[in-house]
Amino acid sequence: MSGKVRVTINVAQSLNGLIAGKFGRRVQISSAEDWDRVLDLRTRSDAILIGANTVINDNPDLYTGRTGSKDKLPIRVLLDGRLSIPTHSRIFDGRGRTLVFTANRERKMLNCDIVYSDDIRIPIPYVIETLETMNVRNLLVEGGSMVISEFLMAGVVDDFFLYVGNILIEGDGIRLFEPVTTLPGIVQSWERLGDGYVARLDVKKLMGDLVKNGRRRP
Repeated sequence: MSGKVRVTINVAQSLNGLIAGKFGRRVQISSAEDWDRVLDLRTRSDAILIGANTVINDNPDLYTGRTGSKDKLPIRVLLDGRLSIPTHSRIFDGRGRTLVFTANRERKMLNCDIVYSDDIRIPIPYVIETLETMNVRNLLVEGGSMVISEFLMAGVVDDFFLYVGNILIEGDGIRLFEPVTTLPGIVQSWERLGDGYVARLDVKKLMGDLVKNGRRRP
């Protein structure tokens, strides 16, 4: 859907439909087998995108299990309109290129390239256009519910993979979609993976549900 940049969303949720604990607390959902699948997705991606909340709550480096020179590592892309994440976050470790989209022109960050936006809610088409100029052809989105909804509503998503882990999270955790999406036929395929399942979802039906529920921008 995104033209030259193929966009893949990958996310894990619990049996009760939650992707994180209370206040965004990180919970290990993926099995070892699913983690291998995620690493394979990352290996085949030119860039990996996350949002500020993912950095604040999880502090990933996005290179775990990867070796090689900087020019062979995927670009780490961060959407942070307010530029609110800590300077010591692991994506600023200098191992590879980190690209930050923000509207904050005051704060300075090291070990990254900054792309400025006039909108604190970074427009997804602007992100795609920028990455296209950098020869990114495969973008993996590993953000939270807000980032995922933004990409879906922008109409740029090509593939959506959802891992459902064999775990329950407290009821006041964070849902992938709110209100809950329960479309018939939304799952195109299921595959058993470790003690959970990975599903490939119908992107068009997800987009239609977002529009129906008025969730044009989370």
